Amino acid sequence: MQRRPGEFFTLEARALQRVLFNAILLVFGLLLVIEFAGAVLTPLVFILLAVVLVMGLNPLVARLEARFRVPRRLGALLLVLGLLALFGGLVAVLVPLLMAQGTRFAESLPTLIEGFEESLRTLGQRYPVLAPLGQGLPEVNFSRFLDGDMVGRLYAIASSVVGLLALTLVLLTLVLFLLMNPDPLVKGVLSGVPPHSRPVVERTMVRIGSQLGMWLISTMISSAVVGLLVGIGLALVGYKNAVLFGVVAAVTNPIPFLGPWLGISLPVLVAGAEGAWSLAFWAIVVLVVVQQIDASITNPLILGRTVHLHPASLLMGVLIFGSVKGIMGVFLTVPLLIIIKALYEEVYLELFKRPEVPEESVNNIVSAGQGEETDKAEPAPKETPLPLKAQEK
Repeated sequence: MQRRPGEFFTLEARALQRVLFNAILLVFGLLLVIEFAGAVLTPLVFILLAVVLVMGLNPLVARLEARFRVPRRLGALLLVLGLLALFGGLVAVLVPLLMAQGTRFAESLPTLIEGFEESLRTLGQRYPVLAPLGQGLPEVNFSRFLDGDMVGRLYAIASSVVGLLALTLVLLTLVLFLLMNPDPLVKGVLSGVPPHSRPVVERTMVRIGSQLGMWLISTMISSAVVGLLVGIGLALVGYKNAVLFGVVAAVTNPIPFLGPWLGISLPVLVAGAEGAWSLAFWAIVVLVVVQQIDASITNPLILGRTVHLHPASLLMGVLIFGSVKGIMGVFLTVPLLIIIKALYEEVYLELFKRPEVPEESVNNIVSAGQGEETDKAEPAPKETPLPLKAQEK
């Protein structure tokens, strides 16, 4: 069939219009998805936190039901009420100490900053190489904070505290409902999966639930042990605000890699600002000893046998999730990596029938550049066929 003159260009123009129209729709669709994701990111993180708590507490509820014959609804209610009582008891005991030590620390903060600046200048005078550290330091006007609108600041603080308590109450209520009757949600997830793939999804959910449960228990025990030991250790070496620093160490401990150093950086900086470098040294010693106890006892006994995450993946997770959702993303790094690893190993590798990678391939990649793989990679030289006349001779 012959095309009429100009028909080819007409078809090309229509195809180009179709491509441009689809591209514009794709761009607008992506913009809408990004806008929607940005709007619902905070609720999604909140729901993810609730799911992590549910999957972490579910083994305890199941154990109460199986071993002690406690009905599931009653067991979930008792567990959540126990957490509330524990949280309330800690608040009742720690808040007065934290308020007293926090007020004392806030009052001494201007003097500490001035002492820290003076220490930097002294170091610069002794060692000229370090002189730039004491130059160009920003001036902090504490009178603006102390003499300003005190009522407005107190109202803002009270509003934040009330909002946090309300958010915690909503979170625990959601956790309670999910723990009491998770069957419809589990059934809904499995119903959306083809029957031949349901065993894979079931195995994945069991793995995620058990690992998140072990992680949650280990994190709570580890943070409590670290906070208690840091507080006791700093009190023994002579710190006045040891309880405050112990709570900070317990709160920052779940952060992979950075948590222990963040927890001890505050007492070290305070001691350095006061010029008590020996006290700062003993604070570092306390951190090292506490971390050795935590790494040698708590993690191997509770967490090490269940969760296996590469240190590099933990650090990359901190960078990625922290950049997406700040401090909340950093705290949720380990649960998210547990979920991602389980989905990859149990779902992706299983459903797509990916064969296991041989160790020889891994060794070839790891040893690349050492000259060992060139002999294996070079193909055997091919024999050049002789000319026809040479073959006749």
